Amino acid sequence: MTRGRRIVSVIVVLLLAILVYDSIYTVDESEQGVLTHFGKIAPPVKEPGLHFKFPWPVSKVYKVDRRIHPLTNLSQEFITEDQKNVLVDGYLLWRVVDPIRYVKSIRTEVRAVERLSDLYRSSAGIVVSNKPREVFVSIGLEHQDVSLISGEILDLVKPIAGDYGIDVMKVGIVEYTLPPENRPSVIQRMISERARIAARYRSEGEEQAIRIEAFAIHEHEKLMATAHAEATIILGEAEAEAMTTLAAAYSEDPDFYKFIRALDSYDAIIDRNTTLILPADSELFRYLDGDGMLPAPE
Repeated sequence: MTRGRRIVSVIVVLLLAILVYDSIYTVDESEQGVLTHFGKIAPPVKEPGLHFKFPWPVSKVYKVDRRIHPLTNLSQEFITEDQKNVLVDGYLLWRVVDPIRYVKSIRTEVRAVERLSDLYRSSAGIVVSNKPREVFVSIGLEHQDVSLISGEILDLVKPIAGDYGIDVMKVGIVEYTLPPENRPSVIQRMISERARIAARYRSEGEEQAIRIEAFAIHEHEKLMATAHAEATIILGEAEAEAMTTLAAAYSEDPDFYKFIRALDSYDAIIDRNTTLILPADSELFRYLDGDGMLPAPE
């Protein structure tokens, strides 16, 4: 074999090896393959494993990652309904659910990221433009729930992404704030507004405290009046019962009753330093000189 033929043989072998190598491809476990012939998609989707195809330029395989992908750093400055600027930073989670449609409309992950980024920003712009700035950066104490705003953005993004064979699983807002040039004035307004709200709460608290104190005083006076009335009734009933008891005792032995009453009077007005000047016919004198003493019992 001449030298020239050897070279041709080597070239032919190399070409055959290249053709065989280019005709075999593998799809990883995390991927799905979409095969095209002369640029046209040839279903079905290739599952993980070893596959064969025609060499280039007849066939080409697009490997589609079917895992969930996060897309972050979607910050953008928007104009709100009241013509105020707000800076929104968001994210979304996406994955390919229809590889054929995905390859037909987008083909590469780089283009998918670009398309989804634009879609998120445009959808977020629509939502933000229909709301006042206080929804995002509230001067007062009330503001709208972030999940509600994220849900509105997702409702706009999901159907369009579905046309690309992409399922947008979640859309969220990482942060919404003011552009740097607007922050000092708005923060000062927020401080003033919070001070006004705090003053209002203090005033309402003091008013409520006065009402509670007045109610407590009223209840105290009401309880005291009721207690005093009940005590008067009890005291009257006790005095009436005592008078009844005394009357019964007096009716049984009037002389003894007079004697006991006289002794009570002596105990009240007489002590060791007391000097009495009494007429001879005084009731008190009767018991002091012994003439008025009760007769001894038989």
